[in-house]
Amino acid sequence: MKRHITTSLLSVIVAAALIVPLSACGNRTEALTQGGAVQEQPAEGTNNTSSDQIPNQDQDQEANNAQTEPTQPEEPALVKEQISVFYTDDDMMELHEQKSDIEYGDPQEKLKAMFTALRQDGLKGEASLWKHAELLSAKQEGAAVTLDLHLPDEARLGAPGEMLAIQALTRTYFQLQDVTSIDLLVDGEAVDSLMGHEEIDHPITKP
Repeated sequence: MKRHITTSLLSVIVAAALIVPLSACGNRTEALTQGGAVQEQPAEGTNNTSSDQIPNQDQDQEANNAQTEPTQPEEPALVKEQISVFYTDDDMMELHEQKSDIEYGDPQEKLKAMFTALRQDGLKGEASLWKHAELLSAKQEGAAVTLDLHLPDEARLGAPGEMLAIQALTRTYFQLQDVTSIDLLVDGEAVDSLMGHEEIDHPITKP
């Protein structure tokens, strides 16, 4: 009987010894799992870089495009051409033709370049009949050219000078094959006379 009690007591002690470690393991497991899922450790050799750390290629491309300067449109190549320009002699008796080189990028610039050449003095010292006149605008619609002029007092000539000035201008522009008429305006108005002596038509047609 005493031996049986001793054996039972020993069994209880052994069982108690086994329960304590198991209880400790349970508490440790609960501590690890408390508040959510168990945090898994990444497998060896796995890249653990988050998606936020991966460079965004689209954003890099947009940044490069933003830094790239916009392409400037190419300017049209200048055309060089030789034209005839007309001057008069000291006595204002007749016109004399001289050659002049002009440069332009489009047809409208060509009309302005021709007037600029007409304002310059001749190669032999001849005075320009349009030296003091100002060209406000120049345009061509089909075969018709319209020149809007400003004539200060120093640009206004006497009767012989006005007649020769009109001839010098019209002969300069009528050398263009596609021009058949010229309308001369003063400060935007179709006046009866440019300088008060010679009447002009609106438009002046090529003879």
